Amino acid sequence: MTNEVLRALKDEYQRVELSNNEIQNLINNDYLKDDNEKYMKMYNWMSRGYDLVETIGGKLIYGNQVNQMRQEMINKLEWTDNALVLNVSIGTGKDLEYIPKHIDKKSLTICGIDISAGMLKRCKKKFNQKFNLSLLRCCAEDLPFKDNSFDIVFHVGGINFFNDKQKAIEEMIRVAKENTRILIADETNDFIEKQYKKRNITKKYYNDKTIDLNEIEQLIPTTVKEKKTDILWNGKFYCITFRK
Repeated sequence: MTNEVLRALKDEYQRVELSNNEIQNLINNDYLKDDNEKYMKMYNWMSRGYDLVETIGGKLIYGNQVNQMRQEMINKLEWTDNALVLNVSIGTGKDLEYIPKHIDKKSLTICGIDISAGMLKRCKKKFNQKFNLSLLRCCAEDLPFKDNSFDIVFHVGGINFFNDKQKAIEEMIRVAKENTRILIADETNDFIEKQYKKRNITKKYYNDKTIDLNEIEQLIPTTVKEKKTDILWNGKFYCITFRK
């Protein structure tokens, strides 16, 4: 764990012995139930082949559309050299590949959190030598960081099925510095219906699920500024940005 991320941890974690180069397990088991537990198990199972499916399978089906959509999203953040970055639900770290080219990536300090140990292990294997990267296993609803710690905060994929969406949004806002632009994105209900509910490997996880984008938008506090929702990738993804 980098010194910058260590300093951002809440005081109670400052007293815990943490390894410099390992994935830290700071999970709050109170949140490890219901949908959180269900999708944690799903992503643990999928983690080994996740990137292969997206890179090869996604390319065959969608061409370059997924890459273009990811780049469009990541470009909405306000990147600067030397930023302290929090990627909530980092997964295998795919979005790190789209950090703008003009940014000195080695100058960034990136902290990725995820509920899935399997996804974090894949992320570490891919990116540990490319970035100043710290990985923590914890829930988005209970981030182990002090208030006003991060220059960049973003989340792509997952919030649709968090146990407590509002708490996760509040936590992302809490740990972001004042005036930080925050990004929250996930699949639309149309994509869930046409893709996840029809694929053999995913349909059992999504058959009883629907997404209400308006409901998610209403969970964002009215105190934020410049709130905007963009629908990307021909209606398959939504992207909400706002400023703390």
